[in-house]
Amino acid sequence: MRVPRGSFAPRLLLAALLALPVVAARARADWLQPDPTFREAQLELRYAARDTVGQPLTAARLDTLALAHLRLGDLDEAGRLFARAMSLAPGDEAATAGLGKIALFRGEPARAESLLAPLVARVPETAQDLFDARVRLGRWKEAAALAEAVGQPGRASLLERLAAAEGAWEIQGPAEVQISWVRAWPVPLVKAKLEGQSVLLAIDTGAADLILDPSAARRCGVTTLPEQWPIYWNGTHVGARGAWVRRLELGSLRIERMPAAVTSLRRWSLEVNPQGETVAGVIGVRLLERFTPTLDYRKSLLVLRRPDLATGAPASAASDAEAVRVPFELWGEGEITLHGTLNGGRRMALLLETGMPGCGVAAPPEVFEEVGVRPGAVSRAVGGAGALLRGPRWAAVQVPTIAVGGVVKDNVRGWSGALDSAELWRHGVRRDALLAGDFLRGRRVTIDWRARELVFE
Repeated sequence: MRVPRGSFAPRLLLAALLALPVVAARARADWLQPDPTFREAQLELRYAARDTVGQPLTAARLDTLALAHLRLGDLDEAGRLFARAMSLAPGDEAATAGLGKIALFRGEPARAESLLAPLVARVPETAQDLFDARVRLGRWKEAAALAEAVGQPGRASLLERLAAAEGAWEIQGPAEVQISWVRAWPVPLVKAKLEGQSVLLAIDTGAADLILDPSAARRCGVTTLPEQWPIYWNGTHVGARGAWVRRLELGSLRIERMPAAVTSLRRWSLEVNPQGETVAGVIGVRLLERFTPTLDYRKSLLVLRRPDLATGAPASAASDAEAVRVPFELWGEGEITLHGTLNGGRRMALLLETGMPGCGVAAPPEVFEEVGVRPGAVSRAVGGAGALLRGPRWAAVQVPTIAVGGVVKDNVRGWSGALDSAELWRHGVRRDALLAGDFLRGRRVTIDWRARELVFE
């Protein structure tokens, strides 16, 4: 989309900022060049900068330039420009919406809600960011009121159940538990009890709620709701039904009254635990964020430390002087997003997703082609997990190096095609790839929610 130069309509700016662009089909990238959608975003930034330099500063011009920076992931510059626009035009809708999105990404959902709530009636495009902020704040009733506006009408009943439930997400148990993994590769698997029944669950930082397979939900007596809505999982969006879990036990921890999503995991289970016990479900971020969690890939352990019962403060992360801390952002409802490079290329936004099987990175083909990585003929012929999981084959690739903050890994296995191209602009801001478990192998990684950092020991 070209943003007109000169005079700019605030409503057009907001639509461009907040719409969730969906790429209808994969755009074929030129070799060693960004795909056409990214090049267009770069072009819009150049146009906006050209139309601002040497011109009288107006809120509209600053909004346009800020939007162009935001779409390319430069939150610092976008925030500075939006704030300047607000100083020129207090109450400017485009700047308010932009600052709300930035606050959401930076782990400040309360500030995002305060900015967006007064705006949503006049600018419906802000509903998605406001919905995400309210879900993260646990404002279930207010989130349910927005469910239809964000294309998830089926989710309203589950959110209302959460709002009405006495003691939802009640946690009982010791201050710290250590749970051994049954298997570390291709994804971490742990034993748990679901409604008193023994099950096998995966740990996936890319999932939101607890995800259950329909057969496991029936066997364990989980209450399943009739309504459906789309959820993000494993590189794409899939349809799921709501569910209500009365009791989940992880080691000596007991978690009561929590939401879940039910969708078929049968093919994925065959990929992650072949010839073994069926994987009943996936532990997502909504559960992990109630603890200070550590994924120890060296000792095959999940460590969960509860907040201080007196103050509610999160347990502290590692204080090891040699630990490497890598900042992250929280997109949408709580997607852990890091910034790094693939094969020495440009800075990219990467979603941390430990449930993607058998790789360290996944991206659409156009992203790998941009950084000079292509699958070999044998990889294209044999395909991969994609043939089992969604039908289209994924192609195996080898990325020479991946750097995230001060953490670098060489010769990382990847899946080309495992992330849908439609997900590149899902939040209106470019995100290029998934960072998966193979990148973490041999490391102990703690999620410090308070500091918004991954701590690599």
